Amino acid sequence: MPKHYRPAGKKKEGNAARYITRSQAVKYLQVSLSVFRRLCIFKGVFPRDPTSKVKGKHHTYYHMKDILFLKHEPLLDKFREMRAYEKKVKKAVSKKNKDLAERLLTRKPTYTLDMLIRESSLMH
Repeated sequence: MPKHYRPAGKKKEGNAARYITRSQAVKYLQVSLSVFRRLCIFKGVFPRDPTSKVKGKHHTYYHMKDILFLKHEPLLDKFREMRAYEKKVKKAVSKKNKDLAERLLTRKPTYTLDMLIRESSLMH
């Protein structure tokens, strides 16, 4: 048996491990496509063209390192928090609880891009 024997169907290796399709990335980060696109624009993460495309030529591929970089982004938590808050407001409105909905809307979470601006100024 060779030294680096790996049974079929086990952990990935090579390009399959280094690149991930856009839909896989969205599932991995547990966000919607619109949030993923916004995050990619903010952080400057672009799709890459792998040498051998595992899933096929009609997919958009991202480098796994970039996706892991996005995974630890504080903005990601903010986007999730905002989504949860929108659900709370929607629930209050559907239950016809107008005063709670108005109170929730006044305390709606926001995000700032101060950290991104600071990061970009440090890079240049």
